[in-house]
Amino acid sequence: MANEEAMEPVYEEVVKWKTLSLTHVEYPEGDKVGKYFAIYSLAPLVIAIVLATLFVSRRDLHTATLGVGVILNHILNQVLKKMYAEPRPVIRAVVLEEHGWPSNHSQYMWFVCIYAVLFIQCRLHFRWSWSEVAWKFLAISGSLAAAVTMSYSRVYLQYHTVDQVVAGSVIGSISAVVWFLVTQYCLTPYFQTITGWRISEFLLIRDCTPIPNVMWFEYLSTRGEAAKRKKKERKVQ
Repeated sequence: MANEEAMEPVYEEVVKWKTLSLTHVEYPEGDKVGKYFAIYSLAPLVIAIVLATLFVSRRDLHTATLGVGVILNHILNQVLKKMYAEPRPVIRAVVLEEHGWPSNHSQYMWFVCIYAVLFIQCRLHFRWSWSEVAWKFLAISGSLAAAVTMSYSRVYLQYHTVDQVVAGSVIGSISAVVWFLVTQYCLTPYFQTITGWRISEFLLIRDCTPIPNVMWFEYLSTRGEAAKRKKKERKVQ
């Protein structure tokens, strides 16, 4: 009996490996444009890291609500994909996500870019001048160009059809407008109350909504504080 048990074959457990879809992008070998688009497809991940870093460094509630909006937009995309279950145009050797409607990358980028356009146009005001009009125009044009490039890249790399990309773009844009309005008229009135909480004071959470141009305000405040400290140091010396 002991010999029979020893002779029984040992079956090794088969381990299934899965590719991390967050960073896995394929492109035609030797295609430089495709390589650029493949690298550019990582933009949503970069934006998510930038938003997280921005919130940790600035502790602004508006940045936090934008992050929440990005998460909700992604959840909406996943729900729609499971509901419609439309396949992707090309079946690849490595299957990351079989459903393609609507395009997640397009929906993500259009959400962030349209929200940025609304924020720049409605929230960033200091004084009317041609320089302000110029930089706003460049910022808005750059945001829209980034969204269009992402949408085109998904079709170019054959991850999505034109219909899937258009659907993602439209849904992402509408979601951005809705979330901006919710933030502006439903959440912003409570920001002052939230910043007054003890936990918010402990975490240095702040509300920059009343400030028309946060970048200009922080620049002047930092420069003024630095000048005062230099004067004090000179007096001490």
